[in-house]
Amino acid sequence: MEQHPGIVRWGISSTGNIASQFADAFGQAEGGQLVAVGSRSQDSAVQFAATYEIPRAHGSNVDLAADPDIDIVYVASVQPAHVHDTVMFLEAGKHVLVEKPIALNVAEVDRMTAAAQANDRFLMEAMWMRFNPAHIEAVKRINDGAIGEVRRIHADFSFAMPFDPDHRLWNLDTGGGALLDLGVYPLTFAWWILGEPSSIAAAGHVAESGVDAETSLLCRWDSGASATLTCGIDVVGTLAARVEGTDGFIEFPPPAHATNTVIVQSGAEREEITESPPSLHYQADEVNRCLAAGEQQSPQMDWATSRAMIAACDAARAELGVRYPSD
Repeated sequence: MEQHPGIVRWGISSTGNIASQFADAFGQAEGGQLVAVGSRSQDSAVQFAATYEIPRAHGSNVDLAADPDIDIVYVASVQPAHVHDTVMFLEAGKHVLVEKPIALNVAEVDRMTAAAQANDRFLMEAMWMRFNPAHIEAVKRINDGAIGEVRRIHADFSFAMPFDPDHRLWNLDTGGGALLDLGVYPLTFAWWILGEPSSIAAAGHVAESGVDAETSLLCRWDSGASATLTCGIDVVGTLAARVEGTDGFIEFPPPAHATNTVIVQSGAEREEITESPPSLHYQADEVNRCLAAGEQQSPQMDWATSRAMIAACDAARAELGVRYPSD
């Protein structure tokens, strides 16, 4: 892939909550400019563009894909639309940053990466936790041996919300359920520190609408290390995470996936590390860096990792009996 010179021109697909958060944070990004937004309705696109001072508003993703003044699109649509929208933009010659989870299943991931390869375009899953300063510093400390050999990880992302079959989190048709929306954070957390698990066992509760309301994953590595990862949309959890090693531990206070503070207990020494607040703009910085360098994938969130994690989620959903219409 060729290096991209100069300012990277961005478009946003969707005008929902996560798209708003991204647009709000984008002003802190370096090397990029937000130039267009696409929505299913022209009115929504116009209102979003006015709110975030975006020059152009498109009433469809087809029109957004056809905009010649866009280099990359941030796909922030609902999860079942990720594969269609991503492939469309890639085939239109755009690079793509697609909101997590990258797709609902491995077959969809393969379609997306094949389109990126065929069109020589950049593609990355927007797992923003991997780019936040506090998490990066914590992982560096772990890799430098601050807590010795990692033996156990505990991580949770659970909250209780009323059952509503029309809400996207309770609806199979909108890719609902705890695992793909919330559980990918604890799973990413453990995967980042210890690599791909050698085995994962899943247990949980399936709601009457067919989505997983609670999922627990027990992960094991060949080293003997283990991780207990939990998520839920009908249970109050700790929202915290903890990495335990032979010489100490690191705690991530709630919400663990979006904290700017970590506590490192290394032997008898205890240190509280405070970094810049978490923000969606850090992943945009990484995309801009990759494009300037001509890198088709980010080493911090490469295709193989995204695929392997979705494959693990596929297997966990199979154990629970959760199937999406696209499976």
